[in-house]
Amino acid sequence: MTVLPGPRDSAAAGPAARHRYLLPLLLAGQAMAAMDTSIANVAAPAMRADLGLSGAALQLAVAGYVLAYAVFLITGARLGDDHGYRRVFVLGVSIFTVSSLACGLAPSTGWLVAGRVAQGVGAALLVPQVLSLIQHHYTGGARARAIGYYSMILGLGATAGQLLGGVIVTVDLAGSSWRPAFLINVPIGIALVWLARRVIPDTRGERRRLDLVGVLALSLSMLGVVVPLTFGQDLHWPAWTWASLAAGLLGLWGFWRHENALARRGGAPLLNLQALATPGIRAGLAVIATGFIGYGGWLFAAALYLQAGLGFSPLTSGLVFTAYALGFGISNLKWSSLPAAWLRWTPAVSLGAMGLANLAFGATALGLGWAATAMVPLLFLAGGSHGLGFGTTVNQMTLRTAPAHAPAISGLVTTAVQLSIVLGIAVLGALYLALGVAGDAGTSSRAMAGVTFAIAIGAWLATVCAVRLARAPLAAAPADPARH
Repeated sequence: MTVLPGPRDSAAAGPAARHRYLLPLLLAGQAMAAMDTSIANVAAPAMRADLGLSGAALQLAVAGYVLAYAVFLITGARLGDDHGYRRVFVLGVSIFTVSSLACGLAPSTGWLVAGRVAQGVGAALLVPQVLSLIQHHYTGGARARAIGYYSMILGLGATAGQLLGGVIVTVDLAGSSWRPAFLINVPIGIALVWLARRVIPDTRGERRRLDLVGVLALSLSMLGVVVPLTFGQDLHWPAWTWASLAAGLLGLWGFWRHENALARRGGAPLLNLQALATPGIRAGLAVIATGFIGYGGWLFAAALYLQAGLGFSPLTSGLVFTAYALGFGISNLKWSSLPAAWLRWTPAVSLGAMGLANLAFGATALGLGWAATAMVPLLFLAGGSHGLGFGTTVNQMTLRTAPAHAPAISGLVTTAVQLSIVLGIAVLGALYLALGVAGDAGTSSRAMAGVTFAIAIGAWLATVCAVRLARAPLAAAPADPARH
């Protein structure tokens, strides 16, 4: 990867200035994309009333973003490696900004759904460049701190989006209802594009022929998996959802075979499978997936449990959720100060703590009648252990990854997060609904306990993967004057 001078690299935007503003710029783009995964959830009733959306159209407006985002993340990572991280980051932010404007001004269902899908494509282009640029431009303690901030925003984006969406809809600025939830992205996006062209160094890799067969195979296969996981719950899992899921998984196997065959012929596969062959990487992805499957399922189940089961108000429920978010955020800000010898084993310890916190939450839920304040310490511990485990896992993976594999790892990490949240909602959400069908406090508490016990068991089983990650050798760190 070659670092080229930017279009306006001058004394006003020299190396020192770029270094100072690079990370805040990248994280702002990451935050904007992450929050839009959930900001429409809170605005959904207002959107439905304003545009007269059907139930299916409303689902597409809410989920269309996540679908496109998850499907094209790996392709976005490869495009950044081929055409330059800055160029693809700017393209992604531009698409995201224009489509946000289209959503905010949408006069009809079609405009809104198309805008949301386009937003997801823009996010899939910009987000993988963030970790790739961190991997390329930071080393040592600076990289650890940068990954801590990155992990915090990637994990907390959904929670922040729900809170921001609730505030925007409640304020109802000039009678605009839900529309500012999307329009707020426009000035931010314009500023990011302007700054990115001046701050992000122009890094370009070797131009290779894009694996169009791989893009098509991966995109269709991911759609086959994500669509039934997203809509199956509400549709009560008709036969087509299972057929789609099976076809998607078969397609992913075919994609894997195609990529291997292309690499053997000396071609340029869409996904660099050598990255997955790096010792510890698959174990790290398993640790990340475990945490976010639990997180996605917990968010879904807890919303029903607190409001429908225990009768909490939406405001009280939201405040309870912030305990998890605060734990996740604070732990990601602090782990980089731990000794390096501790960081190797932190993912395994964090999974154990996450399991204990969920076990205690479930056991306490069975007691019934507890106040919201009694949940806060356990949720703070669960969020803190999850955040600590996620941030340190990403850090340990980058320490074992050659710079040439950074785009592939970036795409895999962000895809794992999105798919795991969707999978957690589908699987653990189905478990909660099956156990808590009566909806009363006692039944809901037993259902919530079942979900948290399942999360605890999954966390403890995943410690095996965390141990494998800890034992994997570190990658050699070549000298690179472009890094900080």
